Amino acid sequence: MKNLTDFFVPKREILTIFDINKWYISEAYCSYLKFLNRINNAVRGLPTTSDVEISTNVQQLINIILTLEDWIEDFPPKDMDAQRFGNKAYRKWYARIEERAEELIKQILPQELRPALIEIMPYFMDSFGNATRIDYGTGHEAAFLIFLLCLYKIGFFKEPSDDKAVVLRLFARYLKLVRKLQVVYRMEPAGTRGVHALDDFQFAPFIFGSSQLIGNPQRLIPDCYLQTQLVEQYKNHNLFFEAIQYINETKNGPFHEHSNQLYNVSGVQTWEKINSGMFKMYEGEVLKKFPVVQHFLFGNLFPIASAETMLGPKPPIASRYESFAKL
Repeated sequence: MKNLTDFFVPKREILTIFDINKWYISEAYCSYLKFLNRINNAVRGLPTTSDVEISTNVQQLINIILTLEDWIEDFPPKDMDAQRFGNKAYRKWYARIEERAEELIKQILPQELRPALIEIMPYFMDSFGNATRIDYGTGHEAAFLIFLLCLYKIGFFKEPSDDKAVVLRLFARYLKLVRKLQVVYRMEPAGTRGVHALDDFQFAPFIFGSSQLIGNPQRLIPDCYLQTQLVEQYKNHNLFFEAIQYINETKNGPFHEHSNQLYNVSGVQTWEKINSGMFKMYEGEVLKKFPVVQHFLFGNLFPIASAETMLGPKPPIASRYESFAKL
């Protein structure tokens, strides 16, 4: 647990492309990847429908996510014809979060952890999209995951006992919220690369979802997610198929055209190899892309300072074309 007297407002540190190297060797980078690997391994082979223990603290944060989802009903989209993308009603919803979210988080934190609010709230506020551009992308998804990492660091969540529920209940609920925001307010993908991206909005469900599918008793092999009937049948059983179902519902045309990268990934032989490849691709296409990480915030819980211990020089990160090439 971090010293509870050392919290401060996190700030941007990656201001130019030349700053990105210090991010690669930072304590923040190492702790984030270690965190993702740990919770990824926690749900290996586990369906979303698994009976997992949900601690009081995890349930309290789930309840906050549900509250945020309920607020959408208070701000229905308007002038849909005039605003094909980015409905301005989203800004009213976001303004509600700005007004009330800190108090909601404060209420679930024990008194001794409340000094951390100054540092953890900016990550929470960045988790649901950008109110100016009315867009959402993998940087916002990462902000939520960093927020969860910070809750572990201050001792609000416990490892490993909370890990399964954090992925299969809390993060899964977060995905339902942000997908609803994307649809209701017609949010634009942040920094979209079209068919060259794995997905317009998310990445993490493909990591955790592929881990869930390792050794699945239904013997679902990777190319099964190209079959819409199977996706519909198993969408509630893992985050990967649920993400594919969302794509099927929101995009038109042949799958290989609108989701070319995912179509190519279906040719990988095993879920173990897909899971490994997803991590490499996440590093290369999200964590090592300046347009994404320039918005990351750093403080005491997520420090830009160089990691004290490194396992030696890391190999170059594969591009999206190389992530699965040797698998």
